[in-house]
Amino acid sequence: MRTALFQRLLHRKSAPPTTLRMNVCPPDVVPRRDSLWTATLRWLVGGDAEVAPALRTPLERARTEFVAALAGLEEVDHHGLLKRAQHARSLRELWHLRSELYTLIARRVSQVEADTRLACVNQHFPTRAQRSSVPAAEIADVH
Repeated sequence: MRTALFQRLLHRKSAPPTTLRMNVCPPDVVPRRDSLWTATLRWLVGGDAEVAPALRTPLERARTEFVAALAGLEEVDHHGLLKRAQHARSLRELWHLRSELYTLIARRVSQVEADTRLACVNQHFPTRAQRSSVPAAEIADVH
């Protein structure tokens, strides 16, 4: 009986992927520079994001979203996640703080809420579709 069960487990096929999952990737180490026009406009308004919100850098927008995701959890942030997010020097540094953010929200509120809040943060990072484990020949035969 053990052998039959063992054989069944060894020869079991994995389930075909049912949904396309998107992986959030870390941003480039060296981010793109602003155009000369954008840099000039930002200099003219003096860095005032309220005057021209579109001129905020991607890091500033991601930082704002990250801090908003921590709303209501400031008192339980014992490891200084909020402060580290506010002082992140790059999108890549902020990207690495996402797991701590998810853990904190999931433990204090719920996993559903953590998924929702992290989805807002993840929109600031590049994504790519996860590779399917089904070979292309099998997909072509499905027609």
